[in-house]
Amino acid sequence: MRILHTIPGRNWGGMEHRTLEQVRWLVRHGHAVWLASPADGESYARAAKEGLPVIDFDFDRPWSLGSVIAFRKLVRQVRPDVIDTHVTRDAKVALTCLDLAAVVRSRHVNQPLKTSLIRRLQWRLGADQIITVAECTRQHLLEIGLADPKRSISIGGWADERFFDLPDPVATRARLRAELAIPAEPYVWVCVGMIRPDKGQDHLLNALALLKDKGLEPMLVVVGSATAECAEYEAGLHRQLEKLGLNGRVVFTGYRDDVSEMMQMGDAVVIPSLTEAQPRVAVQAFAVGKPVVASAVGGVPEIVFDGETGWLVPPADPVRLADAMARVMTDAAATAAIGAKARKMAEETMRFDHRMAQTLATYAKARDWAMTRSFLRLKGEGA
Repeated sequence: MRILHTIPGRNWGGMEHRTLEQVRWLVRHGHAVWLASPADGESYARAAKEGLPVIDFDFDRPWSLGSVIAFRKLVRQVRPDVIDTHVTRDAKVALTCLDLAAVVRSRHVNQPLKTSLIRRLQWRLGADQIITVAECTRQHLLEIGLADPKRSISIGGWADERFFDLPDPVATRARLRAELAIPAEPYVWVCVGMIRPDKGQDHLLNALALLKDKGLEPMLVVVGSATAECAEYEAGLHRQLEKLGLNGRVVFTGYRDDVSEMMQMGDAVVIPSLTEAQPRVAVQAFAVGKPVVASAVGGVPEIVFDGETGWLVPPADPVRLADAMARVMTDAAATAAIGAKARKMAEETMRFDHRMAQTLATYAKARDWAMTRSFLRLKGEGA
C-alpha cells in the first residue's frame, strides 16, 4: 500500500512519536510511505536523520490557494492510496485531494470539540475513515456528529518488541542507576511524558512529599522535556521540589529514546496526567511488567482497570495518588499479580504488529470507501 503521513507541527510529542513509529514500521514491511512535514520541525529532522522518506511541506496556511496547489502537486507525485492526517491543519488541506486519494483523519487527543455545520462537513465529508487513539474520543465524535460509526475506529497504544524482549534487565537496571547516580536500594518511580501542566508533574511532586509522612521515601525519575512554551512550568517544578524538601530524590533526565530501559531501571510507573487519550506509556509499562498508577482520565480506564491491571486515582489529587503509590510499594503480592495480568493483556492485544494490522485494515476500508465516490471510481476505470 502507498501511504502519505502528514505532521504539520514543529514540536515533538506523543503524536509525532507515534506517527514516526508507524512510518518506520511501514518502511520495514515493504510499504511505500512518505512523511510530509515542515523542514524546520522536529519530526522532519528526526525522520531525515533516520533516512526515512520525508518531504518538506508547510501546512501553516491550509486554505490558501498556494498550499492547496502545492499539496495537490505533492499528492500527484507520490500517488498515495491513503493520506493519513494527524492534526487540523493537514486535515484541511488534505480534503482538497479527495479526488486523488483516500483520506484518513487520526485524532490523538481527548479534548472535547465544539460542533458546527462547517466542522461536521469537514469531518464527515473530508475523511473516509477516522482513527482515534481511545474509544472515549471516538464516542465523543459520534455524539457531536463528527464521525460515522461505520467509518471510525479506535486503535489504542502499543509497545514495540523492545518492551517485551528484555535481554538483561538486571544489568540494565544497575547500569542506568549508576548513570543517574541512583543507589541500588531505593524504590524508584518512573514518570514518562512531556513536561507541561496537563501532565500533572506538579501534583506528583506533592504526592511524593506526602509519602514521607507514611514512612516511605522513594525516588522519582522524570523522563521527558519541556517545549519553550512550558519552560517556566519546568522551572517551577524545580522550585517546588526544593520547597517540599525533595532535593536528591527527584531526577530529571530530559528526553530519552531508551524508555524501555528507563522503565527496567525503575520499580513502578506513574501517570499523573490531568487529560489523556490513551497513554502509550501505560501499555509500555505493562509490556515491561511494571505496575502502573494512573489518573482516571480520558481513555486511561479503557486499559488500566483499577485493581486488575493497575491502580486508578482522581486527577490532581496528590493525597489519593500518594495512597495508591504507597499500596504498590507495600503490598508486594498484589503488585506482582496485577503486573502479571497487565503484561498478559499487553502480550495478547497490544503488540505493535497487532496495532499496525488494525491500521492497515482501516486504510483498506478508507480506500474502498473512497472508490465509491464517482470521480475516484471513474479515475480507476480509466487508469
